[in-house]
Amino acid sequence: LVGQSGMGKSTLINALIPGAAAATREISEALDSGKHTTTHARLYRLDDESALIDSPGLQEFGLAHLTVGDIENAFPEFRPHVGRCSFRDCHHEAEPDCAVKQAVADGLIHPRRLEHFRKMIAGR
Repeated sequence: LVGQSGMGKSTLINALIPGAAAATREISEALDSGKHTTTHARLYRLDDESALIDSPGLQEFGLAHLTVGDIENAFPEFRPHVGRCSFRDCHHEAEPDCAVKQAVADGLIHPRRLEHFRKMIAGR
């Protein structure tokens, strides 16, 4: 599990794995963020074939280093349709003849996936 400090990674471990006893703390009101409680990565076995790793929290998380194409590529269900839009730089919003929007309309892509994509590229 990877995420910002104070997002509940260790709390989730405790909920999923009885007896894990991963350390947790309250959110810092002064900083309005999580406090570093987990100081090293720890592996928890779920069964013979699966495990969870609780990792120290990140202070900041962002996608600014990724291009719209990088983010688009992270949505595998978009891949068959990307490149078939009328505009090469289509962001799948208001552009006409968008193959991704058509795939949503045809039920090939769940509408929430397109909403998530749009939120991720907003403000670029």
